[in-house]
Amino acid sequence: MPVKSAPAKPKLDPLDQESREVMRLLLEVMVCFKRSGKEPPPELRESPAIAELGPRHGAPLLTLAFEDALSVSELAERIGLSLPTTSQLVGDLSRAGLVDRAEDEDDRRRTIVRLHAGYRDVFQTMLAAQLAPIQRTLEKLPPRTRAHFIEGMRVLSEESAADGPL
Repeated sequence: MPVKSAPAKPKLDPLDQESREVMRLLLEVMVCFKRSGKEPPPELRESPAIAELGPRHGAPLLTLAFEDALSVSELAERIGLSLPTTSQLVGDLSRAGLVDRAEDEDDRRRTIVRLHAGYRDVFQTMLAAQLAPIQRTLEKLPPRTRAHFIEGMRVLSEESAADGPL
């Protein structure tokens, strides 16, 4: 018995095609980023307190690896989570011994968070591994293209934040 062929797909306009290509590429990049941070270094696998932490604790740790110290509010803003959620994550990380919390000397209502000195090098190394593909990419681009790429990522970030999570 003859089978009807599928109806022809409507031709996408160039902007739709480019949007789909960008989404496909972003998904590939996200998968690679997730895969690259799967196995914690040995220094982090030894502690039972650390074993109770999950992937959601990675964003605050890597963000703190960028900075010397942040208030809990600043950290919440940087990782895109609510203040109560970030405060809970910081509490978990503090109990695991990965971060230190202290009152801000200038404003005692603020709590300042920093990586524990004993783990700073571990997280700096993890951050460097996460940044390596980005740095290699930027090195391959001529300065003008690099500036356009960064501006495009900035606009995408702003538009993503305006629309909320996907």
